[in-house]
Amino acid sequence: MTDDTVRIVPRRSLLVSALVSIVVVLVPVSGVLYWFAAPRGQGAWVAIAQCVVVGFALVLLFRQLTVDTVVADGELRGRGIFSPMERVPLERIAQVDIVEVYIGQSTETVPQLLVRDAAGKRLFRLRGTFWKPGDLERIAAALPVETTVAPEPMTITEFFEAYPTSAYWFENRPWLVATVLAVVTAAAVGIAVGVMTLIGMPIAG
Repeated sequence: MTDDTVRIVPRRSLLVSALVSIVVVLVPVSGVLYWFAAPRGQGAWVAIAQCVVVGFALVLLFRQLTVDTVVADGELRGRGIFSPMERVPLERIAQVDIVEVYIGQSTETVPQLLVRDAAGKRLFRLRGTFWKPGDLERIAAALPVETTVAPEPMTITEFFEAYPTSAYWFENRPWLVATVLAVVTAAAVGIAVGVMTLIGMPIAG
């Protein structure tokens, strides 16, 4: 990196919270499953399932450690945990906005950094939830366009209305969120029932 490179990384507290949540859930569940499986000689199935979960967690950990946002070499670039690298040449940037957005129904706000082209289309966006205080301002200051700061906080709905192309594909679509949650829940239940069946653990009274 050169001296004029600006790089930010997500708050490490998010990673710690995720790891603690995985351990808190995995340890007691694994303990119960081993308690039922070991006397029946089915402990190997529990170990396999446990390895799959741990492996998935390690993949997420590695991905989290690669997440960053950088202004360098004439471009703005960054990646998320589940998204590929995005690269925006600095000459394409025409508008840079920082907007405070209310968190749900509370009076607390979180900043949103929105980078747009001359037509007002989103090129890049950062949500302050995942970054340390001041990080979004650092990135904005490194861009070749003066930053516009919204005078008043907005609700997320007002934000999407004021900046029509700012939403990611998964945002502002309640039906999509409900569908994803239903699929994840069904998959989790299916895996749990499968493991319980393999080790001979009673599923219903």
